[in-house]
Amino acid sequence: MEQESSGVPRNVLVMSIGNTITTSANSLWIMFIPYFYEDIGITAFLIGFVFTGVQVSRAAASLVGGRAADRFGRKPIIAIGFGNYIVGALVILFSLIFVSTNIDLTRFLAVIGYMWMMAGSGIQRPASSMLLVESSSQKRRGLSFMFTTRFLPSIPPAIVILVGTSLFNNGQFWLGLTVGILGLFVVLALFIVFLQDTNEKVTIVKEETRKPHTPRFDAFLILLVAAFALDGISSSGLSWYVPIFVGRSNVDLYGIMISVSTLVIAISALVSGGLVDKIGTRGAILGGWILLAITVTLFPFGSTLFEIIILYSIWAGLDMVDVSVPPLAIAENYPKEKRASIMGTYSMSVALLSMIGPALISFGLLLGDSVPFYMKAIMNSIGVLLFLVATRHRKINDGDISIHLTNEQS
Repeated sequence: MEQESSGVPRNVLVMSIGNTITTSANSLWIMFIPYFYEDIGITAFLIGFVFTGVQVSRAAASLVGGRAADRFGRKPIIAIGFGNYIVGALVILFSLIFVSTNIDLTRFLAVIGYMWMMAGSGIQRPASSMLLVESSSQKRRGLSFMFTTRFLPSIPPAIVILVGTSLFNNGQFWLGLTVGILGLFVVLALFIVFLQDTNEKVTIVKEETRKPHTPRFDAFLILLVAAFALDGISSSGLSWYVPIFVGRSNVDLYGIMISVSTLVIAISALVSGGLVDKIGTRGAILGGWILLAITVTLFPFGSTLFEIIILYSIWAGLDMVDVSVPPLAIAENYPKEKRASIMGTYSMSVALLSMIGPALISFGLLLGDSVPFYMKAIMNSIGVLLFLVATRHRKINDGDISIHLTNEQS
């Protein structure tokens, strides 16, 4: 069985702190990007296509970042990706200079900046996921992953998002963005100084790192991608549409929705992480996605503030069930020297397929304001079936690496 990195505790702690600061910093401004785009004259229909471009940039970057992480190590690629993430945010901030003098330039830079950000996110995502999984106790990987990526990072935004809402309503989007960028610089420094690489093999034999392994699609990976692509298509499409559906005049309501949902996410993250460790990925996905499909179907029928907040909170909570599944499944089925590349291939494939989500939702709107929610319900239901088929013939138990499989692939 593979020997995992010994630098476990520090990595989990550093990633937990870094992710918490990042989500808190982003809560001051990133939730309001769709409203910001509307304010500078981009129509709801075109916003959908902007987010399609965002998916393309993240997809291409994920493949590059995953292969680079296996070749050069996890830590340097995390630093490079996060650095590019910050540069994209700086471009958006720079675009605000031209709001009153050249609105076309503002639109261009605001869109390019967001795409640049998401490319940076794509570069570092496979490396971050694998470093965290490889730094966690094998029997608690799901819980550790959700604690670090969702539980702690979801608590401060419950308050911070309300500050961001106030700033946005008072025409101070620039201030929230500025403070947020300063927070991102702190995280970059934290990662550079304190993270310890978990892929030590990349430094041992120079010849072997010269030509990184090119991942091949097998039946398991194909079905995993298909299942999560359906979830990704609907989620990426609705990510920009929900605030538009709630309405520009209801920014306060949207802020409250996000604030409450972050607390729900924090609790759900721990529950779902433990759930995946206990009942396995099959049971978690089956229950989570079916209930999610029911919830999103009911969401557009919410007529009161209370109903909308409750339904959105349930939606956000159920959305946590599947977060830890892909990296855990990949870590369980592939040796360490191939994991980030496989994760990058998976992320790229899901992101590329998901890029049709915003555009698909834009066309769905032509059939009715509630149709996008029904589309997500159908996609998640199909995704359940695909995932169950993918895991039907697995030779390992959830949470345990098969010695036979590891030796065979190594």
